[in-house]
Amino acid sequence: MTKCTGASRFPPLTPANGSLDAAQALEYEYLVDVTKKVYGNKIVTVDADGAAQGPFNVLLYTPTVAQPWVKLQLAVAGLLTPLESEAAVLGVLSVTKAAYGIYAHSILAEKVGYTPEQVQAMLAGTCPSDITARQGAIHTLAIKLAQTRGPLDMESFESAVSVLGRAGVASAVQQSAAFMYAAMMLNAGDVGVPLGVDAD
Repeated sequence: MTKCTGASRFPPLTPANGSLDAAQALEYEYLVDVTKKVYGNKIVTVDADGAAQGPFNVLLYTPTVAQPWVKLQLAVAGLLTPLESEAAVLGVLSVTKAAYGIYAHSILAEKVGYTPEQVQAMLAGTCPSDITARQGAIHTLAIKLAQTRGPLDMESFESAVSVLGRAGVASAVQQSAAFMYAAMMLNAGDVGVPLGVDAD
């Protein structure tokens, strides 16, 4: 897992280094507040120097997008159970290999109830035999969506519908797409594990 913080591509924008303009300063405060409320101390979202981690520093470069992006992520997160949401995220990560995402969601997936072995299998693109049919269908669909270039094949769609129903498939698509958005920012910025965090 890469230790790069993305600082060479998107240098940290923080109050301490005086790099925030007025719009960015407002969004910085918003992002620090909302990530603390959502994640608490489960994962590092702001480092000791005040630099936003994960996709959040990248978002500061487009401040008008920061709050709508967060609101989208929060809205999508309510479509599935926490275990189902993480199944989709881990499926996307098995394809995108976004380093910060792997760090954060390995922790978050265990917090909602997956075992370390299940998490590692799902990050490797394997569906564990001891998760539910819905979780497995969502994980499989997320992988397929992340890999697909062009329309999703009918066999994959019908297989997902048979377990999840159409509303469930639509919800899984939304979660997969929302995290793909995050993964693209993370990979564009080469955002790695926060400094001082064990990458193993």
